[in-house]
Amino acid sequence: MKRVLAGLLAVGFAMLSAAPAQAASTTITVPFKHNQITWFTTARTITVAGSNIDAQVALAGVMQLAWYKCGDRNTRGAFIRMEEYRKHVGTNFKAGTKFCLASNSPYTSGTVGGTLWWSGH
Repeated sequence: MKRVLAGLLAVGFAMLSAAPAQAASTTITVPFKHNQITWFTTARTITVAGSNIDAQVALAGVMQLAWYKCGDRNTRGAFIRMEEYRKHVGTNFKAGTKFCLASNSPYTSGTVGGTLWWSGH
């Protein structure tokens, strides 16, 4: 009886452990400036290898986001024009990567709200 119970517990634990990783997410409020990069210093950590950084904003086409290695602005991704649907800001990061965000706009200045996702597929 003990072996059966131990076996069932082991199978249950293995099933729980094998569940897919959930992406971390947060709501964001992003100020942006016309033809000027704003470097944000909030560090976030990728915990799942192969993860992407995605974002979606409430007002499409007016601003751009890029990821950069916190503390090293020369290591960064390209600026991506944000839309009202989820878009990749960066892809296939290593676990343990710490990243920050940067914004700009070739059109105008303002602030937009949205959602940021990372550390999941």
